[in-house]
Amino acid sequence: MPTTAIASEGPIKITKQTIESGWKRRAKSSRLVIRDAECRGLSLVVNPTGMAWRFEYKPRGVDPSTGRRWPSQAVTIGTPESHSPDGAREAAGALKGRAKAGEDLAGVRRAAITEASRQRALTVGKLVDAYEIALPTRPKLRGTGPLSSASVQQEIALVRRSVGMMDLGLVCIGLVSVEHIQRLLSAEATRPATARKLFGSMSRFFDWAQAERYVTVNPCMMLSKARRPKAVPARPNYLHLDELARLWEAADTLEPVVCQFIRFMIAVPCRLREATRLEWKHLDLERAVWTIPGPLSKNREQHRIHLHDLALAPLKSALWENGQPATGLVFPSPRAARPLETFTAMKRALTAATGCSGWTFHDFRRSFASACAENGVSETVADAVLSHRQSATRGGVLGVYQRSSRWPEQVAAMNTWGDLLSSAISGIDPGRNVVSFSNRRRASA
Repeated sequence: MPTTAIASEGPIKITKQTIESGWKRRAKSSRLVIRDAECRGLSLVVNPTGMAWRFEYKPRGVDPSTGRRWPSQAVTIGTPESHSPDGAREAAGALKGRAKAGEDLAGVRRAAITEASRQRALTVGKLVDAYEIALPTRPKLRGTGPLSSASVQQEIALVRRSVGMMDLGLVCIGLVSVEHIQRLLSAEATRPATARKLFGSMSRFFDWAQAERYVTVNPCMMLSKARRPKAVPARPNYLHLDELARLWEAADTLEPVVCQFIRFMIAVPCRLREATRLEWKHLDLERAVWTIPGPLSKNREQHRIHLHDLALAPLKSALWENGQPATGLVFPSPRAARPLETFTAMKRALTAATGCSGWTFHDFRRSFASACAENGVSETVADAVLSHRQSATRGGVLGVYQRSSRWPEQVAAMNTWGDLLSSAISGIDPGRNVVSFSNRRRASA
């Protein structure tokens, strides 16, 4: 490697002409140092490819091991493009005062450079990867203990989706601002529920980043409360028995596994995820009981559901068509051995066939609760069938101490629901008009 020849000039008063002359005299493999006469320690360094202002100083104190003063240190102030000669002298004077006060200017500069380099490496995309590794060990959002693998996957998917929408993958996390969060919310302004989910996932991500000291503040919390997405009101919609009967009949036009799934969802007031992940080993068809394992239920608690005759019908049909399997999914996707996912296509086909519009699969649970209430089933028993947490649906001391599942009453409630559905299906009039949700809401307004 060729050595660099160093030449020194001055001290002289450095002017614009001095800078121009020095630049013209630059040479390959050489360095010219022009010392300034008006500011001790300031010099102009001319290299083959550029020039820079440098301030050299002696740190205060002595080396205790030798008794001698510390060797000279130097820091770069800028270039002739960023600082005029007078501007460089002013900056050097400020540094001189800090050096006299005992500050390690070179050490501070090195630390700043190191930190800047570290920050550039802390891109949002890289930290999301680290967050995915750390998330399973973090406490649950509600309660204690780690998150389930399914919850981790869902959370990370929301974070990655948000990062993609804001185009932050290669951006240093320290540069993410409240404006980025506002951009995310604006993109989902027409879908408040989605906006709230994405905002929540990003806020939890930045909480983790703040706890790990990658950022000093969570930009989501910098958004005023008035502009943060509000909780979406619970849907008040439910389907009447005649509408459920129409959907039951229309399901017969779909693929067998889809038909069986739709009819099971109508007959059993379970959650969508619980039905899509139902396995044969969870069923006792002889005793007419479905036991939902804790990891598959929303409240992480094992839950039993009695299966009335109408609920058993699609299960027995699936059992017969699949050759009496003992394990595996009850309702696998028609084209792959994974849970069903084409819910939008199912709803579109059923809406076109029946005229029932504006409904969701979760409305089936509200239909069960509403019909049971109208037919003498207590709200407490209906809540037990729906697997609502007792502490959430029973107030005060009762919610803490009343832990009975009231299984005989749950069985009676499910049989009542089965009888109501059977009567509606057997007495359905194909020519009867069904009022859509939008018309029903307008009529009741």
